[in-house]
Amino acid sequence: MSKLNIGIAGLGNVGSALVQTIEENKNYFLDKKDVELNIVGISAKTKNKKRNFNISNYLWYDDPREMSKDDNCNVIVELIGEEKGISYEIIETALKNKKHVVTGNKALIANHGKELFELANINSLALSYEAAVAGGIPVIKTIKNSISLDRINKISGILNGTTNYILTKMQQDNLSFDAVLKIAKDKGFTSDQESKLDIGGYDAAHKLTILSTLCFKSNLNFNNNYIEGISNIKIEDINFAEKLGYKIKLISEACIIEEKISNFTSPKLVSMDNPLASVDNALNAINIETIHLENLFLEGEGAGGKPTASSVLSDLYDISQNEKFDNLGFKIDKLQSFEKYSAKNVINSYYLRIMTEDKPGVLSSITNYFSDFDISVKKILQLPESSEVDKPIPIIITTHNIQKEKLSNVINKIEGLEFVKEKITVLAIHDN
Repeated sequence: MSKLNIGIAGLGNVGSALVQTIEENKNYFLDKKDVELNIVGISAKTKNKKRNFNISNYLWYDDPREMSKDDNCNVIVELIGEEKGISYEIIETALKNKKHVVTGNKALIANHGKELFELANINSLALSYEAAVAGGIPVIKTIKNSISLDRINKISGILNGTTNYILTKMQQDNLSFDAVLKIAKDKGFTSDQESKLDIGGYDAAHKLTILSTLCFKSNLNFNNNYIEGISNIKIEDINFAEKLGYKIKLISEACIIEEKISNFTSPKLVSMDNPLASVDNALNAINIETIHLENLFLEGEGAGGKPTASSVLSDLYDISQNEKFDNLGFKIDKLQSFEKYSAKNVINSYYLRIMTEDKPGVLSSITNYFSDFDISVKKILQLPESSEVDKPIPIIITTHNIQKEKLSNVINKIEGLEFVKEKITVLAIHDN
């Protein structure tokens, strides 16, 4: 299929960038790959909104579901982004009407993708989603094509640009979380509605759900995720982490442990020696460990109109070149349901910040508890930030590897001590 007749539903940053790119590069696509991308219809919530292209050049559909039924269209691009609702109906209608689909909708794929992929498989259609994970970074195609026969042991990385921008800005400018969140909203990195998904870690977990299916042939199941966001990260922890040789990043990671799926998204301390520590601002990065590759590191623009439109174009080209489509990297009937690995059994090293009264015997009392529970302490720092009388002082402790449940037990004991003045801050330390 060297000519694609495309209907585009959703004309936000990505949809508009896609239209512009196709308009400006039609001849380039023909000269380079003999592929004609022809936009036959467009649809969006508001027709009268000012856009950077002329909508009168295209047939407008008030109802994008009607575009999904149009015989003149053979590919539908869904860029509206609702978790279900109209986005789901557009894709389902397109697949039932024998049309290929390209989407950037990670929440929909993570929560409701299973039935849509089954429908695409029955009809021998593409349901492509490179744009759903890490914007312009070709991580989906890398897993499905470049290392398709290489068994993956673990995948981890920074999958949300907004949280990475916030943590970077806090560290570089010594600002509080709330101050930087306002800056991020003012710059358009996130909105009040989006920030709940970004800050809460849900956006990254949606992407991790997709990646873990591609890597480990797990059924798409968002409930397999453990999720912790960054809203409780204090500037004090960022500064103490830096003193210890770390940066704090929101890390998503997936692997199989004891035949169970382990999907975690949480803020972690990342060593300055790790390439992930150098991934700043709104960039994304993914590290893949396989039986042949110790580290395959991909870094780039994880969001934005043009980078994400680049991934949509990549999917459109693939559709033009193929008649059979391997949408999930594994045969759909080979996907399996994994039991969720228990968070309490996770073994990791940890950072703790304990705010205590400034008086003799406090440190020895705390370290005695660690000894009693057979927890090996790697480093202890006592760093009073103020000379004010009666102000709590921080004790910073890093541990060697320990089971999470065992650490939680000792933390509960220490938090009950009268000289401990706040809930103890606990952050895992990234291990690769």
